[in-house]
Amino acid sequence: MTPDYQNAAIKATETLIKNNVTTAPVDPLPILKRIQGVMVMSFESLSNEINQDRNCVLSMLGETNQDAYTVVNIVDGKPQYLVMYNKMLAANLFQRALARELGHIILGHDGTRPEEVRNAEAKCFAHHLICPRPLIHSIRSTGIRITTELLGNITGCYDMCLSCMRKQPKVIVPKELNQLVRDQFLPYIMNLFHFQRYASHKDVSALVDFGNYMDGYEE
Repeated sequence: MTPDYQNAAIKATETLIKNNVTTAPVDPLPILKRIQGVMVMSFESLSNEINQDRNCVLSMLGETNQDAYTVVNIVDGKPQYLVMYNKMLAANLFQRALARELGHIILGHDGTRPEEVRNAEAKCFAHHLICPRPLIHSIRSTGIRITTELLGNITGCYDMCLSCMRKQPKVIVPKELNQLVRDQFLPYIMNLFHFQRYASHKDVSALVDFGNYMDGYEE
């Protein structure tokens, strides 16, 4: 079974629009908390809630070094999700982990499809959510040189993160969805542009190579 990368990219874009995300880095936590039937808590909070050692909780989940994990339970025919996370993660890792778990929920993953397919789709969703192509395109169109450092600061993604996306098939998000995301981020982009005019430098040694990640983006 082949992962549906295009659907994952479209759903991520629709999620940005539905939640009126206007600034970066994108924070998946408030989005998760708005979804009916979703409970979000740290592994530590869960261990305190059930009076079990944190490592014991992770072992029950089949993990010993997990950044985030989602459990789904069907109640009265409707899915109920418990999203757990490691609150000790660095900010960018926390962001990517929750974006991935959000992807599982938005994409309706219920365990009926192969795990590797679900994980590939969720990671694709996460990347398109926290590193939106319309945002990247709009920033580059202002003339700002996007270095690895700048990319990390504005999205939480780094070149290693992008390298995974370069290996995936081309995806096409409808033009109108891309335009809506661009419109939402426009004030943020202009603020970034005015700031970068004074903070920019000519060192291009660490410019980010987006490869085919930008394929399929249309004005």
